[in-house]
Amino acid sequence: MKRVLFAILVLAGLTTAVMTALAQSGLVAPGPGGAIAPTGLTGFDAAGAAAELAREAAMSAQLRPDTLRRHLRILTEEPHVAGTPADRATAEYVRQRLAAYGWDARIVEIPVWLNYPVASQLELVEPTREPLAVRETGVMWDKDAYAGNVFDAFHGYSATGDVTGQVVYANYGDVLDFNALAAAGVDVRGRIVLVRYGKIFRGLKVRNAERAGAAGVLIYSDPADDGYTQADAYPRGPARPADAIQRGSVQFLSEGPGDPGTPGWASTPGGKRLSHEEMRTVPHIPSMPIAYAEAQKLLSRLEGPRVPVDTWQGALPLTYHVGPGPAAVHLRSVQDWAVRPIWNVIATITGREHPEQLVIAGNHRDAWNHGAIDPNSGSIAMLEMARVIGQQVQAGWRPRRTLMLCSWDGEEYGLLGSTEWAEANDARLTQNAVAYLNVDVAVSGDNLRVNGSHALENLITEAMRDVREPLQNRSVWNAVVDKAWTEGKAAWSQTNRLRRLRGEPMRPFAYDMPSLGSGSDYTAFLDHLGVPSADLRFEGLQGTYHSMYDDFEYLDRVVDPGYHHHMAMTDLWSRCVLRLAEAPAVPLRYSATAEFATDQLWSLADRAEDMSAGRPDSLRLSAPVTPAIEAAKRLGAAAQRAEAAADAAVAAGRTADVERYNAAALRAERALLGPGLTGRTWFRHELYAPGLNTGYAPVPLPRLGQAVLDGDGRAWSLGVKPIADALDRVTAEFERAK
Repeated sequence: MKRVLFAILVLAGLTTAVMTALAQSGLVAPGPGGAIAPTGLTGFDAAGAAAELAREAAMSAQLRPDTLRRHLRILTEEPHVAGTPADRATAEYVRQRLAAYGWDARIVEIPVWLNYPVASQLELVEPTREPLAVRETGVMWDKDAYAGNVFDAFHGYSATGDVTGQVVYANYGDVLDFNALAAAGVDVRGRIVLVRYGKIFRGLKVRNAERAGAAGVLIYSDPADDGYTQADAYPRGPARPADAIQRGSVQFLSEGPGDPGTPGWASTPGGKRLSHEEMRTVPHIPSMPIAYAEAQKLLSRLEGPRVPVDTWQGALPLTYHVGPGPAAVHLRSVQDWAVRPIWNVIATITGREHPEQLVIAGNHRDAWNHGAIDPNSGSIAMLEMARVIGQQVQAGWRPRRTLMLCSWDGEEYGLLGSTEWAEANDARLTQNAVAYLNVDVAVSGDNLRVNGSHALENLITEAMRDVREPLQNRSVWNAVVDKAWTEGKAAWSQTNRLRRLRGEPMRPFAYDMPSLGSGSDYTAFLDHLGVPSADLRFEGLQGTYHSMYDDFEYLDRVVDPGYHHHMAMTDLWSRCVLRLAEAPAVPLRYSATAEFATDQLWSLADRAEDMSAGRPDSLRLSAPVTPAIEAAKRLGAAAQRAEAAADAAVAAGRTADVERYNAAALRAERALLGPGLTGRTWFRHELYAPGLNTGYAPVPLPRLGQAVLDGDGRAWSLGVKPIADALDRVTAEFERAK
């Protein structure tokens, strides 16, 4: 096996020293189903790859768990909701550390519309009276779980309200759930809807309830989703305890993130701003998060129809009914609204050859409470990355392109800091941003998940190949591909059968990077500005999510003792960032984007055909996707020619040819932007967007993907041409680069 790996590396053009080191390490093994580990470093020649791998190895050797742990203890010492004095203190700490590590670091203040709770009150009033808890009770040996300066349960952007009504249980609160209630004759108008977290973004649950006429919304985390059915509950294990409350924002994220008072333009002091009544992406009914211990008191008192057992029944020890009543609650939520400052920290190391070109990495810093996992597992990884890169700079090296690290604020309310900064810097980013790499939650478990623009897929899989998975003591690439094989081999086999029927060549099994939806700070970069983006995380059961228990004790003792996965994430993130900044030919490969688009178009065509079965012709999704498929094939051919020419130019030292490729590659993702999606024009990318009714989850090729979800034949017919046109625009960029 090692001889085979050695031969592959020879073919990739790496130097003998590098080949020998990798072969002797035994880090990479063949994957299942014929999967082949990537070879070489995209965008580098042999000598450059050897130098890059040596630099990365030196930095990897300098990663220290004690530094990570010390940063975490400091950043999580106090709850630091966006805009509070404690939040400002974390900004100062991050700026000081980045400056000490040799980065040019500054704080950027942005005014945004925020709410803080004045009063959070919830009481069961029928059939008996009983106050319901709006704060966790704590555990004895976890001092942070008793913090007196944590806000009581509230939602970011919840409306102020004082309402009383019977309770109706609406499962996950998605559109189909409310349709099912209406079909069963259950009226939610004037009532308080109880829904569980999961499936869709919480803000859309409130939006759906408001549109159905509800007076208020309560959201709880069912133990079926992240509680005792999944693992031992905290403090014994990672699952959600009975009293943990999942705070969060209820902004309508899939309609547009950022300050809801400045939709589509930057928030500036004294600048144009909508009134609260004019804001379209925030609810007008009150909502509140509650623990499942309190939800059980309501569910146990509901009558009405029994829920569908296979889809609506949760894991609490009772039979779920939808109501209405006889349980009724009094919900009082008073919010203090104001334009308040938040603080991004922006740090740079200027590039030696192309200082105008920006390789950007980011993580948010604000939290609903102490925020150990979300977000400060990512914050400490970014600080450690800054430290080891800074050591290289202090030793005399500078990257080819400018490196930028961004510690965002206000993410939890609705991606405020990143969105407003991106909108304020749109011209610079459109012209010069190479890529944006986001790490929000760096570690909540041991399963690596990367979502991103497919132009980055080569870069990311090569970096995964070179990082060691700490528990399995082998390449991260092997761990990821093995998991993908377990979960996806049936789908891979079926897809290959369909390729054979279409007369296309079958493919060996390969890791397919999932696309991005929304929910973190990459959204403005990819969906609005067309900057290639990715989001990296080691994920697992995150039972303390947005509760008081997401603190130092939980991460330090339960999630990642020893900080091994934090070091692996820092290593992976650093390698990706450095290769983007240092490769002579920008490591963006749009042949992978073309392949993704082709696969998605065939898949959507199959789904449209299935949906149309039995429908009258007027309701069928019948428009052919052939024009878009042909456009994707043209892009694939043009991109492959350009990439091969760029690789040859790098090897031959033809700088002018390399720069022509780079210029086209930097324009390519921007060429995939259109005029904006129907009803939500802030989202402009023709290949990537969150689903209109999911919030977080992606709906690839959103015009067609959303049309299938909605069964909308007209939207399907109108959606083919914009996608084909976007793909042809990218093809034209690479044709001009010849």
